[in-house]
Amino acid sequence: MSPNELLTSDDLDAIGHEAFTADDPLASVAELVAAVDGERLADPRDAGYALTLAAEITERQGELAAALALVDRAVGIYRVEDSGFARAYRGDLLARLGREEDALAEFAALRPRLVREPDAAAYLSEAMEECGFAAIAEQWLTAALAVVEERTGAGPDEVNLRLLYSLSQSRRRIRRELELPADERDEMADRMREARYGTAAGLPGDDDRGLLFWPRAEFERVLLRWPALASVYGQTWDEHRALLERALTVGGGSVFPGSAHALTAFAARQGGDPTAPEIRRGYEDQQGMVALPVAWPPGRNGPCWCGSGGKYKKCCLPRSRVAIPGSR
Repeated sequence: MSPNELLTSDDLDAIGHEAFTADDPLASVAELVAAVDGERLADPRDAGYALTLAAEITERQGELAAALALVDRAVGIYRVEDSGFARAYRGDLLARLGREEDALAEFAALRPRLVREPDAAAYLSEAMEECGFAAIAEQWLTAALAVVEERTGAGPDEVNLRLLYSLSQSRRRIRRELELPADERDEMADRMREARYGTAAGLPGDDDRGLLFWPRAEFERVLLRWPALASVYGQTWDEHRALLERALTVGGGSVFPGSAHALTAFAARQGGDPTAPEIRRGYEDQQGMVALPVAWPPGRNGPCWCGSGGKYKKCCLPRSRVAIPGSR
């Protein structure tokens, strides 16, 4: 890439992905920092994301103090309302550096967001769980849920309903991790998930067949042959992974790989168009019976289900909370 070329958000994603297998991952860090310092971002609002990405790559090399310094810069650049994930990540790094009191103070400063921001439940509870503060996270989620329940009872609106859903789902997940018995709020969380998703929209059904996943090379072949399928599977491979991670977070299950060639062959046998919904569903049914499924979720420190080679906690796990274009 030309040193004067502006980097888009897709370019940043690609740099982060390539760093997983690069011989010198820290060269990617230098590229990201140089893009911020040299004002070479197509959208200046991506500066905080670029530095957070640089921090994650640096962390994977075991340089926690350097990663913390990059996150500190990112937090300083982000708008206050957009800084939640970076600040939760900073708390994670502080704890891993032995500064548990500072980490808990960082998390406590984010706690009020639980009753204001639907995404806060996920990023805060996951960071706290990573640091060994899962029991405290469960208490905070329970208290925040009680506040939002009271608000909702006085007159529900879209924001409070989204908060209710996100808090109940994160609390349910944490309580499972803590092996706590299901209570009434857990049962409510299950009912809300089933009412919202059921077995539609490509989510796993009672047969637990799983979700069709296009590995990167196959995804690129699919969109090259059938560009219209971008509206079904995602505009980019990163968006495709984010869509699946969100679906898996809600419904659980597994993934199984697809093949552009196999879809072509199936459509030819059926005498139909590969982009037609009934052909795609038929192919997915067939593939779900013959392909080897990949269990979800992986261990947080285990290889990611998408095959990137990176750890799950730094690859697709964060994608469950990334905004997807057109999803709102």
